[in-house]
Amino acid sequence: MGAGGGQVFRKQAGVRRTMMRIGAGATLSFGLLFAGVSLLELARAGVLFGWSWGTQPNQEVILLRVMMINALLLTLLMIRNLVIDFDVVTERLRKKLNIVNGFILSISIVALLLNYFEGPLVTQLETAISLVSIFCAGLTVYLFHLLVQVFRNVRDRLSHEQELSGKLYHQLTTDRLTGIPGRMLFQEHLAASIATAQKTGVSGAVLFFDLDDFKMFNDSLGHDFGDQVLLAVTDRILQHSTEGMRLYRLGGDEFVILLEGLQGEEEATQVAERVFAAMKEKLSLDGQDLFINLSLGISRFPEDGSDAQTLYRNAEMAMYHAKSIGRNNYQLFESAMNKRAAERLLLAGDLRRALERDEFFLAYQPQVCLTSGRITGMEALIRWQHPERGFVSPGEFIPLAEETKLIIPIGEWVLYTACRQNKAWQDAGFTPVCVSVNLSAFQFGQPNLVAMIKKVLEETGLEPQYLNLEITESITMNNVERAINTMHEINDLGIGISIDDFGTGYSSLNYLKKFPIQTLKIDQSFVRDMTEEHQDVAIPTAIIAMAHSLNLKVIAEGVETEVQQQMLRERGCDEMQGYLISRPLPALEFEKLFHSLPGQEQLLAN
Repeated sequence: MGAGGGQVFRKQAGVRRTMMRIGAGATLSFGLLFAGVSLLELARAGVLFGWSWGTQPNQEVILLRVMMINALLLTLLMIRNLVIDFDVVTERLRKKLNIVNGFILSISIVALLLNYFEGPLVTQLETAISLVSIFCAGLTVYLFHLLVQVFRNVRDRLSHEQELSGKLYHQLTTDRLTGIPGRMLFQEHLAASIATAQKTGVSGAVLFFDLDDFKMFNDSLGHDFGDQVLLAVTDRILQHSTEGMRLYRLGGDEFVILLEGLQGEEEATQVAERVFAAMKEKLSLDGQDLFINLSLGISRFPEDGSDAQTLYRNAEMAMYHAKSIGRNNYQLFESAMNKRAAERLLLAGDLRRALERDEFFLAYQPQVCLTSGRITGMEALIRWQHPERGFVSPGEFIPLAEETKLIIPIGEWVLYTACRQNKAWQDAGFTPVCVSVNLSAFQFGQPNLVAMIKKVLEETGLEPQYLNLEITESITMNNVERAINTMHEINDLGIGISIDDFGTGYSSLNYLKKFPIQTLKIDQSFVRDMTEEHQDVAIPTAIIAMAHSLNLKVIAEGVETEVQQQMLRERGCDEMQGYLISRPLPALEFEKLFHSLPGQEQLLAN
């Protein structure tokens, strides 16, 4: 609850206290007046104190005067409390009210007392009171005029407070940046939707999603640019919204869509597909062209939960599962995800300690020239040997490292270790070759990336021409201009750049011509189909031809058979790597591979 909300509650409590004081004061004054009148009546009846008591006064007149005196006292009490608790009566207005009210009150009390006495003096006083009463009539009108001013002040203040309360409620329930409902309204609406669904038997769904690599935009281009991205995403989704679909921003890059009145599971997935369709076209912001990827999880009610917290948690769990299997997709919640989430939580804890415990090591896979058969380079691949779990697949812990941002220290360790090992092999007399290291999207977006790479080269002593950095198409397309600038800075250090897994992304030839890269790596999925039975070579052939037209070297990944090797050689592919040559090997075993090739004789039969 914000400070504004607390202020509203304090003012509401103040109103209650004020009303209680006024009510108690009114009751007390009325009781004291009737007690005083009763005492006067007893004194008159007993002819006490030897005073000139009069006859039985008119009870209706007495009651009327008592009511009038009580009203005047109540007015004074209200004015006093309004001055103390609320800024609606100015000091000048308060003095006027007190003077007029006090004068009329004094005359009324004297007139009440005179009803119980008789005599010449009393007669003279009654005559004077009658004359003054004419003046009091005018004062009463003036008093009503003053009270009208107080009423107007109270009305204006209440109107202001109501407007302020509305603004505060709007601030508490609406996202300030995008103008769409926020977390508080989502929780209220979801709880109401669940209650309605339980009564009517209809279904609903929660679609939780966040933007992949959003932190990279903030870190590399600033928070203002990140805000523009969030606004553009919100606008895109609202343009594709349908009846029964409500969009909320929970904070940061996290959004949620609430669906109501669903007839089947496919309606929720159709909305998810509509969201992805909205993000398919590139965004142009401040002269930057970028593509937005997101990961989305779906939980349904009543199937996946009967309360708001459970449904939200399950949708979030499904979203993280979508990230773990490659990002930029949506997943429906399944009960098995609870177990997987618990396992991932434990694995994340182990991952944080893996660097400290020296549980990581690098495996090196050779890259071989298809013409000469010589080893021309190697790719450094991280491996994790867990003391209890044993070998943990990179496909399992790399996405987790990216989610937990541990990819930054882990990536720096990989780069440093690969460069140090390559330099050590060169110092030991091995033929110098280039080592390739993969950069994740999160690493590539770090503003200190180039400075970190330069520092590693200086500390390890490796010359920059013996280091190659591999990035994926999706990294370059998130922010084309920024990616190009970063690649130029890397090239300026003398380091080569490769596009990894080429053909699986969505980069265009127009962008590819602008990228300062030296190598394309054909994804193994295309190489896998190059068999005698299934000679699907159109895509690899096109990639090789296109790359050579741009003066780029081509490396084929995942080569496992001699048939694939021969087909690639025939189409002019420059280099290859895969199990046909060698699996990724730890450093000592890779050294043996070097030793088994004295003078780097040809490894392949021409």
